[in-house]
Amino acid sequence: MPGSAHLRDLVETHRPNLTQYADFYRDVHQHPEVAAMEKETAEKVAAHLTRLGFTVHSGIGGHGVVGVFQNGEGKTILMGAELDALPILEQTTVPYRSERRMVDRYGNERPTMHACGHDMNMAALLAAADLLKAAAHRWKGTLLVVFQPEEEELSGAKAMLDDGFYDLVPVPDIMLGQHLVPTRAGTVAIRSGPVLVAADTIRIRVIGGPCEGSINPQFCVDPILLGTRIVSGLQDAVTKEVGQDEDATVACWGFHAGVPGNDYVAYADILLDIKTIKPDCRAAGVPRDPEINHSVRAPLTSNHECIVKPIDRIFRDYFTSNMADMALVRSTEDFSVFGAAHNVPYAYWNFGGTPMDAEEPLPTNHSPYFAPEVDLTLKTGTDAMVLAALAFLAT
Repeated sequence: MPGSAHLRDLVETHRPNLTQYADFYRDVHQHPEVAAMEKETAEKVAAHLTRLGFTVHSGIGGHGVVGVFQNGEGKTILMGAELDALPILEQTTVPYRSERRMVDRYGNERPTMHACGHDMNMAALLAAADLLKAAAHRWKGTLLVVFQPEEEELSGAKAMLDDGFYDLVPVPDIMLGQHLVPTRAGTVAIRSGPVLVAADTIRIRVIGGPCEGSINPQFCVDPILLGTRIVSGLQDAVTKEVGQDEDATVACWGFHAGVPGNDYVAYADILLDIKTIKPDCRAAGVPRDPEINHSVRAPLTSNHECIVKPIDRIFRDYFTSNMADMALVRSTEDFSVFGAAHNVPYAYWNFGGTPMDAEEPLPTNHSPYFAPEVDLTLKTGTDAMVLAALAFLAT
């Protein structure tokens, strides 16, 4: 592993002027695009990668972009960021705040804001690509710099794979990802094991009338009443089943029952976003057990120790007192999908962006008031991604 003094010298010597990347951040923040509609953002990213001398593939799985830089024999490393914003009305006071409204993929006109930090993730990844290209004589290997669409809907990584991503680029040996979070600007945090939760979608159809032995379905079990009881008791049931200390939550994302003009309800459809559930409806006297369809919305993000260990050592030497504790976060991410089929090990960490003088309560990711400090945050994200890559590429 390269020494910390060697890496510090490399980063300080070849770090680009970050003003252009701060300008990129502010531009993208002011002109956000929601999932599946990231055309302008993808074009900006692709143009910048082209100027850096990367081989660029665009329009993958929608608006996905990957830049490839081959630099001799060595490991292939995939480094990721996200393109999309959220349908949120921005309420910050920054001069580059978004006032954009756009029609989403479902035909709805929505306010649009980079409330999650993907704009900073992009800027830091582009700056890291610039730095690594400038320092190419001091490392060997191949970089895959990926900007995925539709992360907020957890569909972009799979869409890129389904569209032939690995027909265009080699399968990586290692994957690296990072995300802006509302901790103090200048801090980084990484750990082995689970760092982001898994999410599952379950669709349940609770069956009511007509019921067995009755010619009057309107007198059978009412699935609306039963369905509302199921939903209201789910979280308590899950907590009781798995224990108070386990990270398991249930949220109802949809409930529909009945047809106008019909005097009885045959079934109620419930849409759940959950980690675990074990419904038991027979005791309610329904004619049939509920119909349950399960799908994985996002896999568990769990860092591989073999990748985290050398990165953690370098981060601690470089960031010293700015290393923070990384906790399991109840957020989801589809970054690991890129390597799942090939068992590619990865590391995913956080870097902070909260201004030093920020007052409590702090706006979190997805808040309409989310407005990170720019300069130190960008430098930290850039350096962290470069250092992580060099842990495996530096000569």
